[in-house]
Amino acid sequence: MNGLDDATRGLRRRRRVRDGMREREAEEHRRRLRRWIGLAAASLSSLFLIVMLAMPCTDYGLLPCGVAYADDADAAGAGCAADMVWPVRDVDVTAVFDGPVQPWLPGHRGVDLEAGTGTELLAPADGVIAFAGRVGGKSVVSIRHGTLTSTFEPAVTDLRMGAPVARGEPFGETGGASDHCGDSCVHWGVKRGSDAYEDPQSKTSARKIALKPVA
Repeated sequence: MNGLDDATRGLRRRRRVRDGMREREAEEHRRRLRRWIGLAAASLSSLFLIVMLAMPCTDYGLLPCGVAYADDADAAGAGCAADMVWPVRDVDVTAVFDGPVQPWLPGHRGVDLEAGTGTELLAPADGVIAFAGRVGGKSVVSIRHGTLTSTFEPAVTDLRMGAPVARGEPFGETGGASDHCGDSCVHWGVKRGSDAYEDPQSKTSARKIALKPVA
């Protein structure tokens, strides 16, 4: 009987050792799985952050936010930002930007916005009055915003050159001489440097601001 009891006890010990090894292996597998899931979740969060930072806001897309207008200096609310706001309150684009292939070639170097004579003009962004007067017989006002310059025609202002203007605040009105818009619109151009014209409408497109998740 003693031999049988010893054999039984030995078998039970081996089973306990084997069961313990299996449990340790299972626990290690669960730890590896939890670690892998955590890494995958972090990678997906980073990818989502990158996509959201690059994605423009639309009125129809994911997490919509509006386009900034001249009377909305906060650029359509929390979570969105635009480089510039529209220089008129009631926006109706009558002619879109059509930049030339080369600076010396013809093209439409800005956008035309419906605006009758005397329409109040508002600064698209913070800046200073860079020019106010006539160019080639046209009444022009320019605002310098750092590396960018906004130009309006026909436009007049009572402000002097160098006067500061704030985003969304009035700086002048449509009026004066023009062979482009007359008394039906205002031409708004945005220039980088001396001759690199950019689409003003692209500057008013709000962009998502995504906050980095706290670890």
